[in-house]
Amino acid sequence: MLKSLADLRCILIPQCFALAFVIGADGVRAHELNATELARPVVIASDPWCPYACDPDADGREGYMVDIAREIFEASGLRVEYRVVNFAVMRRMASDGSATALPGVASDMDGAIRLPELAQGNSANAVAVTRGRGFIFNDPEDFVPFRLGVIKDYDYGGALQAYVNRNQDNPDRITVLSGFGYSHLVQGLRMLTAGRMDMLLDDYNVLRWQVRRLGLDHKVETVPLRDDADLFVGFSASDPRAPVLARMMADGTRRLRESGRLAAIMRQYGLEEQADVVN
Repeated sequence: MLKSLADLRCILIPQCFALAFVIGADGVRAHELNATELARPVVIASDPWCPYACDPDADGREGYMVDIAREIFEASGLRVEYRVVNFAVMRRMASDGSATALPGVASDMDGAIRLPELAQGNSANAVAVTRGRGFIFNDPEDFVPFRLGVIKDYDYGGALQAYVNRNQDNPDRITVLSGFGYSHLVQGLRMLTAGRMDMLLDDYNVLRWQVRRLGLDHKVETVPLRDDADLFVGFSASDPRAPVLARMMADGTRRLRESGRLAAIMRQYGLEEQADVVN
């Protein structure tokens, strides 16, 4: 693979400017990127949220959405960098454009993020509970009798977030967890198994990943809240390349689905159910 597509452009095209290029028989295309834009890396930033975006030091891998983005953009000659940061820094980087891409987003963050037309995944909020509790969720008021752990700065969306906002100052209902990396989830799961918390709220696949990683399957189960939403690799609207990269991500995701490659990547992260859906 070419180390620098921009260098090749300077040899082949006067003024080092490309309106479009095509690499490989798979038809991956990037449009209206000049040589400077092609040379800039695609910087993916995320807090550890495995299996979507992982901590390579803790998990030995980068996350399936990071893998997808690498495969799509590197096939087109773009350089990809992945940076693990905390959630607040990730939001700042998206706002100021120092991060190009954010994996695992469900919304455009009030216009700050450009989303591809095709999603890269789907999941739901869930709660981790001790086995045998038998919790059934219908609406957020079902949480009233329980001490619910939530992650600082996270937005769980809709009525669920409204419940958290209403009760976040009531320690009998809400415990706010903070930290870097997996420390908040590890803390929450330990509090749960020690009886100091009744439930821990996060993404279904993220909770399952952490429960398995910590060997707590025999103590903890994950209950989905049935509020499924599409998840995307989103692109900072502060990066002028965002519309092009979003189109490339959608086209590349479609190609990976059709070839079966997306399902294969998901299975590497234990996402068998999702892999069956996209295959």
